[in-house]
Amino acid sequence: MNSSFRIMQIKGIPVEVNISWLLIFFLFSLTLAQSYFPSVVAGLTSQTYWISAIITTLILFTSVLVHEFGHSLVAINEGIPIKKITLFIFGGVSQMESEPMSPGTEFKVTAAGPLTSLLIALCLGGFYYLILTPGNIISEAIFFVAQLNLIIAVFNLIPAFPLDGGRIFRSIVWYFNKNMLKATRIAVGLGSILSYLAMGIGFLQVFLQGNLYGLWLIFLGWMINQAGQSSYSQLVFKETFSGMKVSELMSTSLQTVSPDDNLDELAECFLHYKFGAFPVVYGSTTHGLVTLQNMKDIPREKWAETRVSRILTPLKEVMVLTPDTDAAEVMMKMATQNTGRALVMENGDLVGLLSRTDMMRFMQMHMVLGSD
Repeated sequence: MNSSFRIMQIKGIPVEVNISWLLIFFLFSLTLAQSYFPSVVAGLTSQTYWISAIITTLILFTSVLVHEFGHSLVAINEGIPIKKITLFIFGGVSQMESEPMSPGTEFKVTAAGPLTSLLIALCLGGFYYLILTPGNIISEAIFFVAQLNLIIAVFNLIPAFPLDGGRIFRSIVWYFNKNMLKATRIAVGLGSILSYLAMGIGFLQVFLQGNLYGLWLIFLGWMINQAGQSSYSQLVFKETFSGMKVSELMSTSLQTVSPDDNLDELAECFLHYKFGAFPVVYGSTTHGLVTLQNMKDIPREKWAETRVSRILTPLKEVMVLTPDTDAAEVMMKMATQNTGRALVMENGDLVGLLSRTDMMRFMQMHMVLGSD
């Protein structure tokens, strides 16, 4: 189920809002209406505070959207298509369809976001100090948005991958060592150190000072660490399998079983061949796939009378690929769907079997031995 919904499209770029954004929208509005605005502008009605809080929060997230468009427009100018922009609990993210091809491109695309937020902060801050009269709710709302944009710009420059600062750091390392994957590993390593430091400070605040705001540091550090590791894993997938087809990785020496075999015979096959699954084939017809997991609900005393056809996973429920399918896409799809194996078929005939374990083993060899 998709946890995001589209709200608009600007310059051909879909803009989505994640469900988690609704939580932060409510928390910001609540804080502004019941704490911030009453402390800086006294004597107004509760309704005025709430209306002002909601409008201010909408303006704030509009500035976050502008931040992401800063990234997106520079990326498009550099020849990198943008799939979509998503607003979520920690701000926003521009989803590029491909990684930057050079450290210079990454530096420009990444720096555009914090510079956009900094420009918004300077413009609104200057407007507040030079033109507006402090002490009224419109002025204080503008000042609040200016302050938050400055915080967004500074926070994003923290060199913790995949924050903007981490990507800028990666582009610099990439420029000097000429290896994007190695630069990413270094940037993710630094990000992990900083995220663990943030979590450590958070734990100290919670357990030594009783400050519950430390929970945010713990959660934020954990999220940054997880995002960094995930980004690195995805890059490794793409680098390893870039340009490769399923036909280069699939196993063609297939051992099949018949749908008429009983489970005693199937058990013998598992023990003899040491495979975790077998394609089920009769004549030239492929019926599906049978795994050890399929056998677990059948009592052992009924194995002799139970046929493979009763327990197999039918072909329509099995992931089926063609030999020329892109291997990187398959790996990501298998990981997303938690699928361990796929049948490879061409013109209705079974030509191979692809397992996620084999792909992971190939990726490990690629990392140890090198791309050549």
